[in-house]
Amino acid sequence: MLDSECAAFIETGVSISLAACGPDRMPSMSRGLGCKVVDGGQQISIFLRRSQSAELLANIRDSSRVANVFSLPSSNRTLQLKGSDARIVPFAAEDLRIIERHVADFVLEVVPLGMSEAVVRAILAYPPDDLVAVTYSPAAAFSQTPGPKAGEPLAAP
Repeated sequence: MLDSECAAFIETGVSISLAACGPDRMPSMSRGLGCKVVDGGQQISIFLRRSQSAELLANIRDSSRVANVFSLPSSNRTLQLKGSDARIVPFAAEDLRIIERHVADFVLEVVPLGMSEAVVRAILAYPPDDLVAVTYSPAAAFSQTPGPKAGEPLAAP
């Protein structure tokens, strides 16, 4: 679903949001702490804090549908992926390095924009035993970068 350039983009210091909705169609959302592209872009894993994502995780259990946004603050380049087969999987300890790299990359991205490193690190802080992964197959991809092409589907690789 994703070409190599998009896959590389979502694994950098982007802002990551994962969303779902409940049976009442009310949305829930949580900040992602990192992303792993699996099987050459056939699947995506997003790492979350379980304690901050209870409603989102419940909605994923109910519907398996997610919308995932990746945005680079310095340019506002934004990519949205959607999936309908999301599942919650235990966090694998070997993926901790992905989160550490993501936090470091995000700090490098936003500190020049005026964000305090201490604040960013506090927002993205996590106890390892609170981590969980949500894995899904992207079924649709859209450019959401502000401008005339926002909302357009991405061309298939």
